[in-house]
Amino acid sequence: MTDSPPTTVHCRAIDGTRHTLRLTVIGETTITGALRSRSVSVESGPVLLQKWVQRTTSGRPGPLGPLDCEIRATHRFAQMFPPDDYPCELPRLRYYDVDSEDPFVLLDPYRGVPATEVVSRLTAHERCRLQVGLLRALHLIAAAGIAHGRVGLDVVRWDATTASAQLVDFEQAMPVELHNDVRDAGLAIWRTAQPAHRGKEAPEVAAGDGTLGSLLAGVFVDPPAAPPLPGELLARLREPTEIHAVDARARLAPDFHAFEAAVWRKRERRQEDEERRKRAGGRWPRLRSLVKRPTSPARHDNDESPALARCPMCLDSYPLPDNGLWRRDNQGRYHEIPAAGQDGLKRGLDLVNTYRRCPNPSQDATEHFLPANYFAHDPPLVVAMIGRPGAGKTHLLAAMVRGIVEHNGLTPYGLTAVPMDLHRHDAYRTSFLEPVGRGLRLPETPERLTDPAEILLIRGRNSTRPLVLFDVAGEDLQAVGDGELARFLVGADAMIFVHGVDPLPEGRGDQALEMSLARLQAVPDLGRLPAAIVATKSDRLRYQAPVDSWMRSERDSFVPVDPKQSHLESGDVYAFLHHRQEYGALAPFTVFDRCTLHFVSASGSESAPDKQEFPRGFHPSRALQPLVAILAMTGVLEGPELRHIGT
Repeated sequence: MTDSPPTTVHCRAIDGTRHTLRLTVIGETTITGALRSRSVSVESGPVLLQKWVQRTTSGRPGPLGPLDCEIRATHRFAQMFPPDDYPCELPRLRYYDVDSEDPFVLLDPYRGVPATEVVSRLTAHERCRLQVGLLRALHLIAAAGIAHGRVGLDVVRWDATTASAQLVDFEQAMPVELHNDVRDAGLAIWRTAQPAHRGKEAPEVAAGDGTLGSLLAGVFVDPPAAPPLPGELLARLREPTEIHAVDARARLAPDFHAFEAAVWRKRERRQEDEERRKRAGGRWPRLRSLVKRPTSPARHDNDESPALARCPMCLDSYPLPDNGLWRRDNQGRYHEIPAAGQDGLKRGLDLVNTYRRCPNPSQDATEHFLPANYFAHDPPLVVAMIGRPGAGKTHLLAAMVRGIVEHNGLTPYGLTAVPMDLHRHDAYRTSFLEPVGRGLRLPETPERLTDPAEILLIRGRNSTRPLVLFDVAGEDLQAVGDGELARFLVGADAMIFVHGVDPLPEGRGDQALEMSLARLQAVPDLGRLPAAIVATKSDRLRYQAPVDSWMRSERDSFVPVDPKQSHLESGDVYAFLHHRQEYGALAPFTVFDRCTLHFVSASGSESAPDKQEFPRGFHPSRALQPLVAILAMTGVLEGPELRHIGT
């Protein structure tokens, strides 16, 4: 027996709540597939089986895949089967951690002994009970939508005290068909009676005894057009096939109904608004008030008033500027530079990495500058990130910008993106992109910072638009008195509401969201703006339904824009938050006619409470999807089917 001092670990329970445990090793380490395992005692608690990922030879964290499969499968079982009627044929999850340098899972101790150690000594009755236990385990996991992936006697335990079997080690479990599991189980069952049979070759079932031949009829048919399911094999043994299970999604049925009702109300409201506009003979004028280029180089005396530009920082409107160019030095000071004359090439070169000073006609803001070519393209798209302190806005924006600029994340959608303000991007890269690239946790956004975090130039097939991204401290958003710190909201063209899935402190609402929605009432026709609601930090609940349908262990990859999939995900997020009674986070959904909802992990994992880094690195999951939805709803992404996104 190993004698070692207790170790403090941080982990999560099945319901996602955070726990701190003190574990004492009480058993020798063994190898089970790709994982190591040992018995541990929990201080003031039970003895559990700990399985963990071994580090690489260089001392770095090992691959998470096998442990992720084990946790995903056993967590699915824990959600599906009632605690007071949990099937003895399956392993039982208690706690897990997938974010630390040494991730692990804690299970109830496996029952009995490995079947390979005793199968040759089992009586005929005991062999039958082992076969029944294996088939029942497959029947149960099939109901959970899981395939084991490595069925054999080496992953079956035999408990002589209860004459029952247990299927363990789900390190290769996947949500796929059970054909291979059934065939492998058939081989294992055959070996209980014919232990000399080796390999994967199908046995001569007809040469065996009649009972075994009848049981395994059709199991080894090649190709397996329609192999018998585990339930059918159990029925051949005259064993019950009824399953006492809970459908995790069925628990959310009232919440899904609430989502569809909210969608129906919005569609009805939108139709009424359209009919009212038709009767009034007007059209929504917002786009005309945005920054626009003259429709032609020359204007005539009988033209309408000159096109106006709107500054995203002070919100003043003024005629398109042509008031000289400014260059910024390394100390952040701006200096006016002489004009390049009439040479078109030189004038174009001067517009790169230079600025124009905003005249700020209202004289209510400090001196500020915009990129010189900011007004030389189609109307800018100003996107506001809204959320309480600690919701994850800063990490989400860093994941978005990094995915766009460094990983060409918009290229599969037919878009290209480059930094428009080179000085701003260089500062953002140094302060945000490089730290997360090293796996470091970012500090909170400084208060009283009202400039855009980043300005990119997005080029599509038929348009080129500046993309302005604002990330303002949650403390400033929730401030009651100082409206100037959050006035950029009124000039935004789209909203991304960021809601961390970590529970709010008892008795506290989301004041940043509440104050932002209150300020946005100043926007005419507010409901016509596109919006997205983002459930950030979803990796912390990655194994819970319905989060598990969208969050996977792999890194970000291309996700096509599909209105049906968007509606499904929006419904899942809405139902999930509604079930948790986080109604405040859903408030924007009723305000904005077009609004999508997303499960997102900006970092891919959680940093330790006492560390400033992500032990397993910074690997976002689905971080670009909210912005892609915004681009679809604002017309940057084109396609007739995209008009249904967010509706």
